[in-house]
Amino acid sequence: MIGRVIVITATFVAWPVCLTSQTRAADSVAIVQLVQHHVESMRALRADLQGAIYTPDAVWINAFGRRIIGRDSIVVFLRGLYADPGYVGSRLVRETDPEVFFVRPDVATVHEFHEREGQRLADGSVIARRTHTTFVVSKEAGRWLIRYQHISDERVRAAQR
Repeated sequence: MIGRVIVITATFVAWPVCLTSQTRAADSVAIVQLVQHHVESMRALRADLQGAIYTPDAVWINAFGRRIIGRDSIVVFLRGLYADPGYVGSRLVRETDPEVFFVRPDVATVHEFHEREGQRLADGSVIARRTHTTFVVSKEAGRWLIRYQHISDERVRAAQR
């Protein structure tokens, strides 16, 4: 009898931990899929598809310091970017898998890295970019969405080249 009580007690103690790890694993997969959707939308130059994964009050900051608030404003900016021949002429040459870090069960940060070549700036110069993107994502009504995105370009000093 004592053996059964121990087994039953151990089961009830371990059960929430097991469910938490299963939930965390499923959420990690969903978040990685969210970032993949983001990347695929960028590749397809589809701001409308990309906009569907932001919260209505999302904040987006690009590597050049442009700060935009709100999903609709982000989509308008991205439409302009995706129509710009200087951006369209660039290509993705390398990317890493997203890294997910949970802040709490319904909030996580994600780091994503990629390299692009051939982007033409407004002044006509062509650059290669090594870009880190940090996302803050939140689970809203059972769905993960981007709440905050900050893009940073790596800068290489002359001495490091």
